[in-house]
Amino acid sequence: MIAIDLLTEKGIDFKVQGNDAVIKCLNPEHDDSNPSMRVDKVTGVFHCFSCGFKGNVFTHFGAPATSLEIKIHKIKEKIEQKRAETVGIQLPDDRIMWDAPFRNIGKETLKIWQAFTWNVPKFEGRIIFPIRDITGKTVGLIGRLTTNTMIGENRPKYYIYPVGVQLPFCPAKPKLIQNRAILVEGMFDALNLWDNGLKNTVCCFGTKQMNWVKLSLLKMQGATGIDIMFDGDEAGRQAAQEIKGLAESMDMAVKIVKLKENQDPGNLTKEQIGEIKRVLYG
Repeated sequence: MIAIDLLTEKGIDFKVQGNDAVIKCLNPEHDDSNPSMRVDKVTGVFHCFSCGFKGNVFTHFGAPATSLEIKIHKIKEKIEQKRAETVGIQLPDDRIMWDAPFRNIGKETLKIWQAFTWNVPKFEGRIIFPIRDITGKTVGLIGRLTTNTMIGENRPKYYIYPVGVQLPFCPAKPKLIQNRAILVEGMFDALNLWDNGLKNTVCCFGTKQMNWVKLSLLKMQGATGIDIMFDGDEAGRQAAQEIKGLAESMDMAVKIVKLKENQDPGNLTKEQIGEIKRVLYG
């Protein structure tokens, strides 16, 4: 058993972010309404970045941790990640291409983004997208649960394979508008804008994986500016300011598109997106 298996067994909701699972703090004296505890998905070491509570989930719940199983799991993860880095991922022959709208995204857009399903345990009940780097090599797969009831069964909404892979911008080669690209946080943020005419949108896969390498690749493709459209919450606003400074240090022109409180690009209507396109690009 590894840490995320124990969290699932205990009925604890978690969100996977990189090598960690983010959960509500296990400190009984901390009312953690905005989950702030990070747990290593394998070893179970945890730290609440709000109250400072630290420990290990196996010790916390009095559960046995098999060190051999943890070592084997880590070795498998490293092998999977190294394979993706060198030769890429071979898409499964038994995959079924997606052929219907999903979450208001048109089926033609989903076809272009090569969405599919795959009946294996890790990806069962998910719509899956291949993530390619700038060379066209498939470096990762991301699968989203197709129904919210499945999320209630303590399965994370998104599953990324290989575990721990650093995902590039998606798409890696955006169709720039006036030499500008739009940066959004999530996959379905990008799909919604792309589906409604803003085909210069790229997904960053959260705000923590941004670095100068990604922006440099974007600049090399002719992008002289970026429009940052992150979620309308404190985390999104803060991340937008940080990335604005990074991009400006690379002599890129930057605009921040401010969304309403708790609004995100994935929920914008066609009319709202059309208005944003008019304001940004005329």
